[in-house]
Amino acid sequence: MPFIQVYVEPLALSLNQMFTYHSKEILERGIRVKVEFNHKEMVAIVMGECEKPTDFQAKEILEVLDEKPLLNDELFELAEYMSNTYVASKMSCFKTMLPPSLRVQSKTKPIIMEEWFEQGEGKSSLTPKAKELFEKLQPMLPMRSSLFRKQAKTHTKQLLEKDYIRSIKREKQEEIASNYEKDRPPILSEDQKKAIETIRNEENSTFLLHGVTGSGKTEVFLQLAKETIEQGKQVLFLVPEIGLTPLMIQRVKARFQQKIAIYHSQLSASEKYQQYQMVKNKEVQIVVGTRSACFMPFHDLGLILMDEEHDTSYKQDAMPKYHTRDIALFRSAYHHCKLVLASATPSLESYARAYKGLYTLVELKRRIAQSMPKIELVDLREGEVEGGLSKNLLDKIQDRLAKKEQTILLLNRRGYLPVMKCRKCEETILCPDCGIALSYHRSENTLVCHCCGNTYPNTNTCPKCGSHDFYQHGMGTEKLEGSIQAKFPEAKIVRMDADTTRKKNAHQKLLKAFEEEGDILIGTQMVAKGLDFPNVTLVGILQADAGLVRSDYRANETTYEMLEQASGRAGRADKEGEVLIQTFDRSHYVMESVLNHDYRKFFQTEMQYRHLGNYPPFTYMATLIFSHTELSHVLLEARKVKDELKELRVLGPIEISMRQKKKRVRLLLKDKSQEHLETTIWALAHRYKSNAVKLEINMHPLMLEE
Repeated sequence: MPFIQVYVEPLALSLNQMFTYHSKEILERGIRVKVEFNHKEMVAIVMGECEKPTDFQAKEILEVLDEKPLLNDELFELAEYMSNTYVASKMSCFKTMLPPSLRVQSKTKPIIMEEWFEQGEGKSSLTPKAKELFEKLQPMLPMRSSLFRKQAKTHTKQLLEKDYIRSIKREKQEEIASNYEKDRPPILSEDQKKAIETIRNEENSTFLLHGVTGSGKTEVFLQLAKETIEQGKQVLFLVPEIGLTPLMIQRVKARFQQKIAIYHSQLSASEKYQQYQMVKNKEVQIVVGTRSACFMPFHDLGLILMDEEHDTSYKQDAMPKYHTRDIALFRSAYHHCKLVLASATPSLESYARAYKGLYTLVELKRRIAQSMPKIELVDLREGEVEGGLSKNLLDKIQDRLAKKEQTILLLNRRGYLPVMKCRKCEETILCPDCGIALSYHRSENTLVCHCCGNTYPNTNTCPKCGSHDFYQHGMGTEKLEGSIQAKFPEAKIVRMDADTTRKKNAHQKLLKAFEEEGDILIGTQMVAKGLDFPNVTLVGILQADAGLVRSDYRANETTYEMLEQASGRAGRADKEGEVLIQTFDRSHYVMESVLNHDYRKFFQTEMQYRHLGNYPPFTYMATLIFSHTELSHVLLEARKVKDELKELRVLGPIEISMRQKKKRVRLLLKDKSQEHLETTIWALAHRYKSNAVKLEINMHPLMLEE
C-alpha cells in the first residue's frame, strides 16, 4: 500500500508540517482525505507519496473525499510563496484559496444538490395528453424538476414510470448577475489611446495606470480585456470593496454580453462554489471580484486588472495576512501575463516602484470631456458652523436641491480617535520621539504613543499656547442624517455606512435608490471611491483633517487618498462639479495637494517624512501581537521576545485595545531587508512555545493595530 504525506486541518504554525499515513490506493496531490489525528477525525490535504516510515506505525486514511484534486500546481506554488512571505501555515493558505464548501475543515458546508429531469429511453405508449406534453417539453430537457412539474402537473409520474424522463441530481445553480443592455465603446481620448498602446507593446509585465478621477481608466481596462478575450484567454477584474463590485459587473456585462464569474464575501457558500467551479471548468473567460477572487483556479490567465490599487481593503486581516497586489504579481509572473494597477491616488509603494522603473508608469492627466471639479477649503475656525456643517455648505446643498441636482456628504468617521487637539491654536499633542498624535486613555488619564509605547501624564494643557480647551469629537453618520433631514425635510436622503450595508445586495440597492430618486447621499469612506453619478454636482467633506491626527504612519496618505477620491465624485458628466472641504488646517500639504490635484507634490513631501521616520517604502515592517487575560503575562512575554530580536529594530511593547476580553500588547519590527525580516520571524515562530500567551504575526502591515 502506498504511503501518503498530508497537511492536517489545524492552522497553527506549530503543526505546519506533513504527517504520514498509508492508503489503499494512489492519491493525487490536492485531494482531501479524512484521517485520525490526535484521537479525532480530521480533514487533511494530500501532498504526495513518500517512503515507508521506519520509526513509527503509520495510520490508515479513513476516507477519500474528492475524485479530482482541488488545487493545481500553480496554487501549490502560490501557497508556498504565501506561507514563506506572511509567516503562515500552509493549511491556512489552502483554506484561504478554496470556497467555503471545499475548505479543508471537519465541518465542511454541504454542496447543495437539486433534482433535474433528463430524457430517458421510454418506448411504451403514453396517453394522448401525456404524449402531447412530452413532445412540447422534450426540446427543453434537461431541466429543473420543479419547472417540469409545473408544466406537466398530472403526467410527471407517468413519464417517470415509463422512463420517458429520468431524475438526476445536479449542483444547485444560482444566477447572481443580471443581463445589461449592450453598450457602445466610446471614442477614446489621445491619453487613453497612448495608455493602451504602451501597455500593449511594452515588455514590462507590471503597469501603474495613474489617472485623475474621471479620466477613463475603466475604459482602458475594457479595451485591454477585449483584446485578451479575443485571444481566448481569461481576464481578472479586481475591485477593493463589495460596494464597487456591482458597478464593475454592470460595465463588464454590458460591454461583453457573456457569462462571467463573480466572487465576493456577500455570496452564499453555494454561490461561491458555483462561481469557483465555473472558472475551474473553463466555462467563463471573465472574473470580477474583490480580494478573494485573486485565488480563482485560472488555467490560461491573460490579464489582471486591479482597480483602486491603493485601497487598504486589499490587505487581508486574518491569517494568512496577504496583500492582494502580491498575489496578483505572483500570478502575473506565473502566467506570463500583464498586470495593470490603477488609481487616481496610487500607494506610495507602487508609485515609488514606478519611479524607479520597476513598474511602467502610464498616465491619464485629463478628465474625459469635462474639467476637474472646483475645490474650496472651508476654514471651520471662521464663520458659522451648525451641526458640523458650515453655512457655506448648507447654502450650496439648498442650491442643489432647488436645481434637482445631487449631493454627496462624506463623514470621515475614521478620524474620530481620542486625540488631544487644542481649540484655541489647533495644536495636536504629538509624541516627541515619533512625531505622531498621542492617544488619550481616559481610565488612566494618560497620553500614550501607539507606536513606541511611551506614556505621558495628561495635564490638559496645550504645550503651544497654554489653553485648557480641547475638541470633543464624536459625530456619526446616523446623527448627521438626522441633522440634515431636520434642515431639509423635503430631501430624500440615502445613508451608506457599516450599519446600512450589512444585508446582502444592500450596496447595490442603496446606490440604485440614490441614483433614481435620492437628493443627498451620506456615507463613510465607501462613498468616496468608484461611484459615477452624472447628476452629482456637489461633494461636501466633513472633518476632513480628522484623519491627519491618527496615530498611524499612513495617516497622511490615507487622508489624501480619501479627499482626492471623494472630490472626484463631483461633476463627472456635463454639469460642473464643486467640492467643499471643511478643515481646521488649510495650510497642511495634504490639503494643498488636494486643492491643486497635485499627486506628485504629495508624493515627494510624504516620502521625505517616511524617509526621516524610517517607514515603508524605505524599510520593511512586521508587528507581533501578544494576547492574554492578564496584562502582566503579556508584557513579560513581549519583553522576552524583544530581547531575543537583537538584529532588528524593535519598538514597544505598547498596550493596544482589547479583543475578546484579552489584553493585547504590540511589538513593531523594522528591517532594511525583507528576506532577513521574514527569516528572523520564521525562526521566532518555530521556537515560540508559550501555551498561555497567544502570538499573532502580521507581516508588512498597512495599518498599525490600535
